[in-house]
Amino acid sequence: MRVLIATLVLLAIFAASASATEYVVTPVQTSAQINAVVAALKPGDILTFSAGTYTNVALNLNNLKGTKNEWIVIRGAAGALPVLTINTNAVFQANIDIGSGTSFVAIANLQLSQTGTRVYAGVKLHTGNNNILLEGLTIVNINGNGIDALNINSLTNIVIRDNIIASVGLKLL
Repeated sequence: MRVLIATLVLLAIFAASASATEYVVTPVQTSAQINAVVAALKPGDILTFSAGTYTNVALNLNNLKGTKNEWIVIRGAAGALPVLTINTNAVFQANIDIGSGTSFVAIANLQLSQTGTRVYAGVKLHTGNNNILLEGLTIVNINGNGIDALNINSLTNIVIRDNIIASVGLKLL
């Protein structure tokens, strides 16, 4: 029910323009391949993760910009809760790293988890992010922070709702 409601809310709020593109990724794609799609997203575009487990996939949202009327949406497929898991033994890393300057981006209906000893966060927000929606996420088994923010006073219009955050090591925000 939660996924259905979140999906309806996203559809109502983020109706895509005629020029928008929906990209669908699958668990066989690498982190580099998926991040190449992320880097190409434009206002109104949707990136949908098919059902399954995405091993060692960390999303890097660097300076990704939607607009007030055409948000960029990154989501799990309807009726699915795709799992993005990373092994952080070699490097401190977040499952979703929302880089500085990213705005008008919605992330919904994904599960984030980590293995390894050098973990950092499920979701990392950086200085200057604005108009970010984190909804319907399940963030579990993170030795670091579930959701972390650098310079929280520089963030504006960040909405975090209807998420499940459990078995995290430090803080939620």
